[in-house]
Amino acid sequence: MSSFPGRMKEYSTISIDRFDKENLHARAYFLSHCHKDHMKGLKGPLLKRKLKFCLTVKLYCSFVTKELLLSNRKYSFWEDHIVALELDSPTHISLIDEVTGESEDVVVTLLPAGHCPGSVMFLFEGAQGTVLYTGDFRLGIGDAARMEHLHSGDRVKDIQSVYLDSTFYDPKFYQIPSREACLIGIRELIQDWISLSPYHVVWLNCKAAYGYEYLFTNLGEEFSSQVHVNSLDTYKKMPEILCHVTTNRATQIHACRHPKDEELFRTNRLPCGCTAPDGTPLRIVSIKPSTMWFGERTRKTKVIVRMGGSSYRACFSFHSSYSEIKDFLSYTRPVNIYPNVVPLGRSVEEVTELLRPMCRKNSGRNEVIYKPLGALKRGRRECRTEDSEDELFGNSAVAPWRKKLAVNEVIVHHIPEKRDPEENGVITLSEVGHIVQSANYMDCTESNDDEDDDEEEEEYPPPAPCWDTFFKADEAYEDQSQRMDSTEPMTDSQVSSDFDLPQTPGSKAPHPDELKELYKKMAAGEEVITRGGQQGWV
Repeated sequence: MSSFPGRMKEYSTISIDRFDKENLHARAYFLSHCHKDHMKGLKGPLLKRKLKFCLTVKLYCSFVTKELLLSNRKYSFWEDHIVALELDSPTHISLIDEVTGESEDVVVTLLPAGHCPGSVMFLFEGAQGTVLYTGDFRLGIGDAARMEHLHSGDRVKDIQSVYLDSTFYDPKFYQIPSREACLIGIRELIQDWISLSPYHVVWLNCKAAYGYEYLFTNLGEEFSSQVHVNSLDTYKKMPEILCHVTTNRATQIHACRHPKDEELFRTNRLPCGCTAPDGTPLRIVSIKPSTMWFGERTRKTKVIVRMGGSSYRACFSFHSSYSEIKDFLSYTRPVNIYPNVVPLGRSVEEVTELLRPMCRKNSGRNEVIYKPLGALKRGRRECRTEDSEDELFGNSAVAPWRKKLAVNEVIVHHIPEKRDPEENGVITLSEVGHIVQSANYMDCTESNDDEDDDEEEEEYPPPAPCWDTFFKADEAYEDQSQRMDSTEPMTDSQVSSDFDLPQTPGSKAPHPDELKELYKKMAAGEEVITRGGQQGWV
């Protein structure tokens, strides 16, 4: 979740992604994307009152963000004060103090952030130097080299400061599989399930309102079916997404949301309450895209993990991994780096210290020469080994075709399978290699939801295992249709445990009959009570 206060040191008269407190006095506002942790104060009464009397104050954002914002009537009062800017198009803005008449000129360029629909980074250029605000972003290895406006001629621009999305700037998130790899796993799971019968239904348990459109569009194309959502208002002016979603509940893929959707799912109901016309009970599996949970695993796991019963987790990230952030900073080489997010289990001081070696004054590396490498959005080719057709990750990763250029050199080396991320402050260019990455839309579990995520996060000391040790090519998950439709009971340890829990002192193991009665109550949604002073289960 963003902790950015809204003001940059270099250009203190503008406010970005924060619209309360001292930000009320800004001369201009900027919104990187429509997630709630970046919209604090945006519909506040004080700001609303200010707009009635200000002639020059505007809110700058992308065209998609403008449409998403105005689709919510709570923000309709902004309609006459929003200026949508084109991507990759430098725009001159005069920051005018309406009281004194004082003016400051800046040039702002919107760069694609790859976090969610409409998300952008802001590049500011003016008398106080060149400053980059990333907002929330997911850029793959080498993507910075493809951004023309980060360069001046054949060199990277002299960037004074980067205000950085440091959500996963923690060695335990060293390498995160791409969303393309996650899509492969989700697609195969859905295919195995919905092909069993029309009564087999999938629910995508998506926490945030925006950001999962990458899944909706690709799954819609793959199965020639629309994904059920609560409302189409958000996508009315986005035809490329609108054709893949529907409010018709008669579909086998759902992404509908409800404040108590977890409770509904426990009683085998979809959040929308959909039932079969003939009364046949629906068979539902839940797939929850997330990243934090996978980062906490201390043992090898897969991109899709069964949690027990008919619930699954899928590794799906909206933020750049530790290694992707290091690559981005190694290429842009800013003088100063300010973290916008404090990773769970760490302090501001710890994150600042981790970022210190990436600052130009501490990096001690040579100048980087830029040459155009093509468009940011590019196709990729899957590489699979011959051992298994079902594997999600092979020894050769799912990698894009790209080259990254250094001075008089073409670099095409591999990152070692295991390395201590703390040994060196910066990954050198010669260490950069083929890594699974993404560059389209982009875990927003912290954003755009009325309730905070109730999952507890644990602190793990660095360094943690490299992500690619978690995902082994020869560990393709079993045939889902056989496992999910089987009537044979499975214990929790068979389906979800990563470790064994010690038995509570003074307790005894429950008898099979007691467990059977307990499972019946849990399946029926009844409250389970343990009576004090009596051992065993009731």
